[in-house]
Amino acid sequence: MSRLTHRWFFLGVVLYFVGLSIVKYKPLWVEQYYEGFLYPPISYLNQWLWARFPFSVGDIGYCIAILFGLWSLRKFSLRRHFWKALSIIALVVVLFYTSWGLHYFKVPMREQRQLPYTLSVEQLNQATTHYAEKLTELHNKLTTAPEKKVSIDASTQNILALATETMKASAFRPQRIDGKAKATLFPTVLSYMGFGGYANPFTHEAQVNTLQPKLKIITTACHEIAHQWGYAAEDEANFISIKASTASENVLVAYAGNMLAFQYLSNALYRYDINMAKEQYQSVPKGVIAHFQEVRAFWQQYKNPFEPLFKKSYDQFLKTNHQQEGIKSYSLVVGLLVDDVTPE
Repeated sequence: MSRLTHRWFFLGVVLYFVGLSIVKYKPLWVEQYYEGFLYPPISYLNQWLWARFPFSVGDIGYCIAILFGLWSLRKFSLRRHFWKALSIIALVVVLFYTSWGLHYFKVPMREQRQLPYTLSVEQLNQATTHYAEKLTELHNKLTTAPEKKVSIDASTQNILALATETMKASAFRPQRIDGKAKATLFPTVLSYMGFGGYANPFTHEAQVNTLQPKLKIITTACHEIAHQWGYAAEDEANFISIKASTASENVLVAYAGNMLAFQYLSNALYRYDINMAKEQYQSVPKGVIAHFQEVRAFWQQYKNPFEPLFKKSYDQFLKTNHQQEGIKSYSLVVGLLVDDVTPE
């Protein structure tokens, strides 16, 4: 690349970031122009290109990028590699926000619903009871043994397909936007990083860690598809996942969704009132608690000294993109669930 081309490239990048710094604080612009006009064709193009492949194209792309980066270091030159690395980073950031990342700057669902900053214990307990009752009802439909956790015979591919169909039928699905869940090629790596899945912002693939318990695969897949749709905030993706799965006519999918909602609500209730939370745990079949223990045991086996570093990095990434609670944003779904269940 010639010096003149370099200068024009960096001038374009600077202008892009100036525009981005303005758009960050114009959520209505993002919703009207980006979400309404630009994103649907971007999403359609990515789905048309990559959804047809049964494997993760994005994972392969990341591997190629890492190998290319290592190969380029064979003849290291500080000056040459510095400007080359800076150019690549700038290009990646531009592609990230243009392809998907601008969704971070929309009006949050919590603000749209004008949710209160604090929840009453009564409201929280009421919402938890709602999901506890639904969970118990569904558990009894799936097994005659309350003390045993629900077993799933379906393959992971069938589960991913089931989650994809569940989201396709959801009332929250935006017009002209599609989605599909895929298994990541590196579930062990993702497990050691402490993540159940991720949405690739460049190929728009919803990647799922298929090593985790199968009930979690269902809700994780729905969560990542919600990201594909443009719900960038973690609490909103959780909410869409829960609403889509609990509305499903498939008993297993509905059970998984109610399980996730009960887990978030009961954990929040535990921080407010331990005795109330214990009563909620005692009200559901022991098989439900066995599932929670299974999930906890799964993540425990992948604990390692580097996991906090991965999560800290992601925490900072979320805070940079208008999610001030960082990685705790996942738990903010509690406010949305309470508002959805309890009367005003």
